[in-house]
Amino acid sequence: MILCPQCEHREYSGALFCSQCGAQLYESINTTAATTSADIKKALEISSPATPTFPSPPTDAADARAAIQLIDSGEVIFLRGEKEFTLGRSTEGQMVVPDIDLSPFDAYEAGVSRLHTSLTVRGNQVIAKDLGSANGTRLNDERISAHEEHIIRHGDVLSLGKLKIQILIRE
Repeated sequence: MILCPQCEHREYSGALFCSQCGAQLYESINTTAATTSADIKKALEISSPATPTFPSPPTDAADARAAIQLIDSGEVIFLRGEKEFTLGRSTEGQMVVPDIDLSPFDAYEAGVSRLHTSLTVRGNQVIAKDLGSANGTRLNDERISAHEEHIIRHGDVLSLGKLKIQILIRE
C-alpha cells in the first residue's frame, strides 16, 4: 500500500494518483533524511511508483489485450477482443446501457454519466474518448475534450467524474 503525501489516503501499490485528492503518488520516501534538493530529487527517482503489471486473466478472458482496474476497490475488468467498450452506469428502464456498468462501484455518487467514456482496443493500443459526459473525463488529472480520441499508455489513470480507473495494457 502507498500512503498519499497530501491526504494520507491509502492506495494500492503501483497506483500513480491518489483516488481521494488526485495527488501524484510515490512509494514511501524518507524526506527527513534528505537535506538538500538534490537529495530529495534522488529519493523521488528511487521511489517512484512501480510500473503496474498486467494481471493474469481468467481462462475465459485469456484473449484480453487490456483491462481496467478500479483504484478504490482494486477490482480488475478485462477487455476482451478488439472493439469499442462504453463505460458508464445503468439505471432501471434505461434504453441504452454501457458495455461496462460501473454502477456497483458507486458510479452515481462519483458523478459517472450513463454513457460516460469509451475505450477502443486495437491490438496493443487503447484509445479513450469522453462521450460528452456531464462531469468530464480526466487522463492523468488533465481534462480531455469530449469526442476527441486520446491514446492511452499502460498505467494511465482515467477519472470518470470522481471514479478513478487505471488502464492496464498487455505488452
